[in-house]
Amino acid sequence: MKLRANCLLLVSALLAALYATACGGSGSAPIPPPPTGNFSNASLKGQYAFSMSGSDGINFFARVGSFTADGNGKITAGIEDVNIAGTGALAPITFTTPTTYSVQADGRGTINLTGTGPLVFSITVLSPAQGLIVETDGIATASGSFLLQDPNSFNKANFSGNYVFDVSGLDSNLNPDSIVGQFVSNGSGGFASGLIDENDATTFISAAPFTGSSYALDAANGATFGRGTLSFTANGTVYNYVFYIVNGSKIRMIETGSAALTVGDAQAQTSVPASNTNFNGDFVFLVTGSSTGASAITRIGRVTANGSGGLTNVYADTNDDGLVAHVPHGGLSKTNYSIDTANAGTGRGTLTFTDSGLGTYSFVFYLASSSGGVIQDVSVKQVADGTIQLQTGGPFTNATLSGDYGFNFAGISSNTSTFATAEEDYVGHLTVSSTSSNNVTGAVDFSEFSSNQGVFTNIVVSGSGLTVGGDGTTSTGTRNALSLKINAAPSATLNFVPYFVNSQTMFVAGTDSDRTISGIISVQAP
Repeated sequence: MKLRANCLLLVSALLAALYATACGGSGSAPIPPPPTGNFSNASLKGQYAFSMSGSDGINFFARVGSFTADGNGKITAGIEDVNIAGTGALAPITFTTPTTYSVQADGRGTINLTGTGPLVFSITVLSPAQGLIVETDGIATASGSFLLQDPNSFNKANFSGNYVFDVSGLDSNLNPDSIVGQFVSNGSGGFASGLIDENDATTFISAAPFTGSSYALDAANGATFGRGTLSFTANGTVYNYVFYIVNGSKIRMIETGSAALTVGDAQAQTSVPASNTNFNGDFVFLVTGSSTGASAITRIGRVTANGSGGLTNVYADTNDDGLVAHVPHGGLSKTNYSIDTANAGTGRGTLTFTDSGLGTYSFVFYLASSSGGVIQDVSVKQVADGTIQLQTGGPFTNATLSGDYGFNFAGISSNTSTFATAEEDYVGHLTVSSTSSNNVTGAVDFSEFSSNQGVFTNIVVSGSGLTVGGDGTTSTGTRNALSLKINAAPSATLNFVPYFVNSQTMFVAGTDSDRTISGIISVQAP
């Protein structure tokens, strides 16, 4: 089933939405207590660039755009580009205004927009500069984020310098596709250079240089929303994107002009490692995508780069369509990395390790700085990508991790009664206490298209919570774990393995056999 093969690209699922009994059903669910915290409608004020992807019930789709919040509960302007894989873009679409939004004290809220029709989104504000978003209108389901824009950067000159990027989705034949790379923008409508690695349905293009490129601001919407278009040619293929400027350090991109659809971000580079010596420390990574046999996959892990091309402290967790495996499972060998000196200055490198029981794990990465960047899985029969980040702040304890967090999880779930399989997307708020057990409470909105209800809002989250084993490895004898009880009717429990990036951020990947999901949990700063 081709749709299933693409279900976790961009930390989003891609499967037909089949309404059957799973998490939803008869009975009643507890109501969360009144939210507490320091967020309000005033926490959302200014222009925000949003990006999200998911399923419209049959097809993979993505939307990227900009909206303006007035700080008082109204959306006063907005525009978006929507692309449905295999059918092409519906763009640009201007939102009917004014429409409304609301933010509760805990940062949870809703945004209502009207474009081709009414749209409803659940959000969790992380800070006045960013938040997480999930579509919860029952028409489609998708996950993503929104970032505060700097309107002063809406010009060619501010889109200048070195950038790394990661876009993923589907090629024109609806096969999974991942592209990571680096380009140098000249600030006047072109790219001085560029390089990509593409994993298109496990057909690999390695370190292919740009042979042609250009970009321009949209004459009608560039100055007001930061919208523009860019194009580059590599390995004989032309790639076309619409972009929205966040600021001089970031743009959001969506493919257009063909049946293919990839979507993602580009971020500015600063002081990338020039050799193996400059790449050292503990790194956490998370990739999502698909593997052979048309199954969804997540891979999460931690490695230590020793500054001379070797890896130590290699630990990872894989969920391949519900089949969970831990690294090390057997003996480890060929644990190494290499900064690409043939393409000096691009931040490109490779990383690999072999587990005698699970096989070889191979990755390509492009660093935005010595603290991390984007990463692509190029293991045999895998198409996946994501992020790699320097781990700081350890050792971690329940006390150092206590606080208020926003979260977003995306993936697929299977109905154990009807065997229907479809996308699910979660967004919500968690409070983590310093105790060692029963230490997580919160609330969540989510779309679960394998259920008969489809959309669930204001659902209590509880459970045994977060178990902290230290740095994300088994070195302390206890493996990190996160268990969240979703108190819908009937309830369900989501189990994860978390890897801590720092005391403010953790990457998580599901360990249940009936779902393959992953995501981020990030501290809130009102």
